[in-house]
Amino acid sequence: MEIKRTISVFGLFLEHLVGFSAAVLMIIIAAIIAGSIAFQSGFLLQANATELKLNQLEETIRTRFDKEVLPVHCQYIIIDSSGSVIESDMSDQELAKTKAALSTGQKAYYDFYKEIAQDNGNIVLIKYDMLAHFSNPLLHEVIPNPELFFIVLLLIVIILLAIMTALKFSRKLAKNLVPINLATEKIKAQDLDFDIRPTEITEFNASLDTIDKLKAALADSLHSQWHEEEQRKLQLSALAHDIKTPLTIIKGNTELLLEEGPTEANKELLTYILSGSNSIEKYLELLMGVVIHEPQLFNREVVQLKDFIDDLTTEILPLCKRKQIEINIQNEAKCDYLSIDRELIKRAIINLIDNAVRHSPPGSAIDIMILDRESHVVFEIKDGGTGFSEEGLKRAAQEFFTEDASRKNQHYGLGLSFVKKVVEMHDGTLKIENRSDEQGARVSFSLDKS
Repeated sequence: MEIKRTISVFGLFLEHLVGFSAAVLMIIIAAIIAGSIAFQSGFLLQANATELKLNQLEETIRTRFDKEVLPVHCQYIIIDSSGSVIESDMSDQELAKTKAALSTGQKAYYDFYKEIAQDNGNIVLIKYDMLAHFSNPLLHEVIPNPELFFIVLLLIVIILLAIMTALKFSRKLAKNLVPINLATEKIKAQDLDFDIRPTEITEFNASLDTIDKLKAALADSLHSQWHEEEQRKLQLSALAHDIKTPLTIIKGNTELLLEEGPTEANKELLTYILSGSNSIEKYLELLMGVVIHEPQLFNREVVQLKDFIDDLTTEILPLCKRKQIEINIQNEAKCDYLSIDRELIKRAIINLIDNAVRHSPPGSAIDIMILDRESHVVFEIKDGGTGFSEEGLKRAAQEFFTEDASRKNQHYGLGLSFVKKVVEMHDGTLKIENRSDEQGARVSFSLDKS
């Protein structure tokens, strides 16, 4: 990853902060210069301009009062010798406020009064303020307080400038975050064939460097997983092929023995052998389908539960007979039909029975319970064997896991992993545990009723 000149996040922030401060300073200087020009040109009147003007008009007002000569932002009251108001341009409210201020001496900090005694005995009271004003009457009407107006305007400009600076800073960060987002999205999609583009920010490049290393590690991991998956498929394919050879021999010899007319007792046993051989052949086809992920592997259909149990019983009895194990089947399900792949579920249950028989002592019993649980049906198989070890409870459903390290009984650890796949294909849940009432294992899985 080629890295060009970079800057830290702090440096980038400081760069924008300095730019913002310089812009604010320039705006304030420009405002001061503009205000100075406005005052010098007479566009704006000084705060004491009104007081100076009234001092100039004082002699004129003593002899004769003319309201037209007063500055536009002044108000007046003319009082006669008896204290009555002769004339005023104040509203009743302003007049009352002025009288109260004069009588108590408490006035607003921005209100000032000039009292001029006329030669005819009347008193002219002029109210004014010490604020800057526009010399233009129309502007004065619209903006009576230019100082406040320009302060607010200056604050608005500074706030807008701050927002623009923040947006520029965020856009800069967002632009430099793009390579990180692209890299994480690519890795999320497991598309590792891409080059990481460096950013202008030091901290982001450090993160990208970590992501680059993660990408390389993930690529190695995926390659290793792919290799292991291929090995798994080869093992399963080889295993299936190895099983088919002795199976063909067993079936051929069984059929020959049946043709020679055996005794009734042997005929029953040979029938069991042939039925079991056919079942194993179907199982091998299903197993190969799992290996190559054939889409036609799953064939859901509506199955009558009673017929399914009868068919299942016929196939599992020979498994139990060789060890004189008793099979107890109890159906408590309230539904008559299930929507399942008949062959897959049957093979899954036979796998569970085969495991139970393998680990149960001769003469014991295996219980098969079909339980009703509102929206689903639970198939539960309990045996009286040795149960699962702690490691077995965690890893029993993994392919090729077996607690018999020597594999003297040729158990390849495929049964429960096959059951788990079948149950997951039906959106069900497999549960593996030891019995709490007595010694033995309990394996159950749920299927939706619909």
